[in-house]
Amino acid sequence: MTDLDERIVLTLREHAEGPVDGDRLLVGSVRRGRTRVRRRRVAAGCTLGVVALLGAGVAVGPTGRLPGLGHTVTPGLAETTVAFLPPSVDGAPGAAARPDRIGRDPALLHIGLTSGGPRFLEWNVGGGKETAKIDIGGRTVTVELTSADVLRSTGAWNMPSLDGPAANLYDGTVVRAVGPDNVPIWRRYWQPAPGVYAGASVPGTDEGPLHEAAAALRLDQAYRCAGPVRLTDLPTGAETFACSSFVGTFPAAYAVVLRVTDNQLRGMSVEFQYAGTALTAKPPANRSIGGRPAYYDPSFDPSGARLELLDIPQAQLFAAFNHERSFSEAEATTVLLGAQVAEHLDQPDTW
Repeated sequence: MTDLDERIVLTLREHAEGPVDGDRLLVGSVRRGRTRVRRRRVAAGCTLGVVALLGAGVAVGPTGRLPGLGHTVTPGLAETTVAFLPPSVDGAPGAAARPDRIGRDPALLHIGLTSGGPRFLEWNVGGGKETAKIDIGGRTVTVELTSADVLRSTGAWNMPSLDGPAANLYDGTVVRAVGPDNVPIWRRYWQPAPGVYAGASVPGTDEGPLHEAAAALRLDQAYRCAGPVRLTDLPTGAETFACSSFVGTFPAAYAVVLRVTDNQLRGMSVEFQYAGTALTAKPPANRSIGGRPAYYDPSFDPSGARLELLDIPQAQLFAAFNHERSFSEAEATTVLLGAQVAEHLDQPDTW
């Protein structure tokens, strides 16, 4: 956490029972937002047009366009969303048992929710921290989870450092700020288990969803972050270091984004996007990789390219990479051909 972040947190604490200086808070938020945008552009290399809409739980009409997939969908796309719970991973300890593993393995999500409780909209794992957006009575709550070692070493974005003056915020105190358009923003920090540190925020008129989110949080299991997708063949020296899933429109649609990097700081984004209906107008194949039809777009992004497999029904699987600072088309081919995709994309229990 930066000095600026700590000053913002202290401001919130000082004014927990009264008005917050909105201008002072906004300046810090804008600065941090710009920094995050720059970091995400560098990290993603090329992508994520689909993801914001999918994660926000945008309803898709029966004759509409599926957000981000870029293809026209046929009538009949389901408009009703259902609660999506990621498959649990047998034998993998939960956050309460191993706080030091939170956000460390991009294959595992440690944020669990009680059955029949709030609905997942999205989750993200990487860099020693995990976040999830969940729906509680129509309001979106952002929940963050991390460990003591992260908070003492590098900090965890907008989580208060344990070595700074805001460390005592983790007593469950709720603070209030004024966000854009004068909408109140409520935030709470607490320790749901020894060594586990959590934060939650929600905009709106009251703080109630924060307490509902805390009550629904489960820390006794680990879950499969990438759902139906597994990367089994990566370039030499490369590893998957971050995972995001966007399930707000499940079963109509969902998306998975996996970020691959290597010891030379090269990056590649591997995206899987599913639509629970037939897709039309896929691009014509201009590559054959491992005997499978594929499409290579060298100008997918002003500075990057995309390689897509075309033979997965109702879904897209592609790798996006930067021309100058990323992997080659041959390396992207290796990753895509090694990707394992579940047979039944609409049945999470089988993944």
